[in-house]
Amino acid sequence: MNIDPRNTAGASIEAYDLLQQHQRAQQQPGSLSAQTSSPAHPSTDQLIFNLQLSELRPIHQTSAAALTDSGIGSPSTMTKGNQRARAIQKNERCPAPSFIRGRAELAASLAGANIEALKKEIRLAEQRSAQWPRTSGSSAGSVDSRSVLNDVMASSYLRLHRFQNEAIDCEPRLDEDVSAIAHVRSLADLRCHASPNVSKAAICSDNEREDEIDMARLAAWHTQGLTDSAFVSLSQDPSRLLLSKDDSEHGAKAIAENAKALHIYTVPSVTAWPTGKIKDILERGRAPGDKELLDWVREIPTEETEVLFLGGNLDDYRTAVIDPNPYRADAPENARSIKKARVSSDATPR
Repeated sequence: MNIDPRNTAGASIEAYDLLQQHQRAQQQPGSLSAQTSSPAHPSTDQLIFNLQLSELRPIHQTSAAALTDSGIGSPSTMTKGNQRARAIQKNERCPAPSFIRGRAELAASLAGANIEALKKEIRLAEQRSAQWPRTSGSSAGSVDSRSVLNDVMASSYLRLHRFQNEAIDCEPRLDEDVSAIAHVRSLADLRCHASPNVSKAAICSDNEREDEIDMARLAAWHTQGLTDSAFVSLSQDPSRLLLSKDDSEHGAKAIAENAKALHIYTVPSVTAWPTGKIKDILERGRAPGDKELLDWVREIPTEETEVLFLGGNLDDYRTAVIDPNPYRADAPENARSIKKARVSSDATPR
């Protein structure tokens, strides 16, 4: 059914007048209008329908100025949302760059997006803002999406390195099927509903959603070499491993000098556990052994750049592979397998 959008207000009034006349005619028994079966006089239901139909007709832009403001170049229907947006004061409107950057930051912090997903989100936000009326401060070419990407990567992501023989060497020994963002959301939910005595919770309970302090304990133990956890150890500066005084077979220096390749990962900061984060959480702990663990983490040299990744999907964040390993001391036919090294006060991270 085609609906003529012209004279919408007039059509509404005309339908309403016809409905009133019809109802008055029905109250006069001798009137010809009472003969509702006559095709010249539509029924009350038909008139009500016409009235409702006229009220549902959209408001169309017809002026040249409105078409110019739309920035689209063709007639378009003004929705109530667009009308409300235009009513917002200019100084209160969200600029397109702020909108795109905000969407990108949410993709990193809430969705745990890898770099490709982050780029896609920025493109989608850019496309959406390009459809805004120009009066909202958005116009084609006004947003530098590459600059937004670089800024968000610098503020919300960490570039980490890991020496590996095989690609699968980035998998944790526990929780291989749990994503990093699932851990983050679980911990956030626990913080939201935590009771005042949550810091006194039993160490590493069987609850599927571990307390954040429990996870910090596991992270601290991981730095001591107890690697049966959901963490994977990486380094912000891989060259620091070469300075390690741990000359054991599976020490940090041996790892750096014997691995086949150096893998590079770019992960959301929210999924990473640097030493400072572990220390800050352990300071809230009150369970037996927490003080000793805290003292251990505090003694890790500041020049160490170890960062733990929490979750089994580290592979999703791999951004480069340097093969062969530029730090390799030699090229034996059968390189030794890489294992987690134990941290000491004078050792660098694995």
